[in-house]
Amino acid sequence: MPIVKFERENISVEVEEGENLRYVGLDNDVPIYCHIFKLGNCHGNGLCGTDKVQVTPSSAINPRTVAERIHLRKRPNLRLACQVEIHGDCTVTTQCGRR
Repeated sequence: MPIVKFERENISVEVEEGENLRYVGLDNDVPIYCHIFKLGNCHGNGLCGTDKVQVTPSSAINPRTVAERIHLRKRPNLRLACQVEIHGDCTVTTQCGRR
């Protein structure tokens, strides 16, 4: 089973292969959304683009989705947590995590 390490939060979580990164983070009290977006977001539908994270290595997750190509066209190093499926061990850097 893959292990996801949330770097800023210093949290490691063992997950089932194919799990969604947004839900893994939220289930483990990782701040996926910053500021007002904690209340106002699209709830994982890929429409708002407010759950940006950096994931390495990219080989441990699915390729970018259409929603990500639209929202992150100028940010090739970022992903939307709601669009990421975990397929191997990876490290996640959130945009608003604890430092």
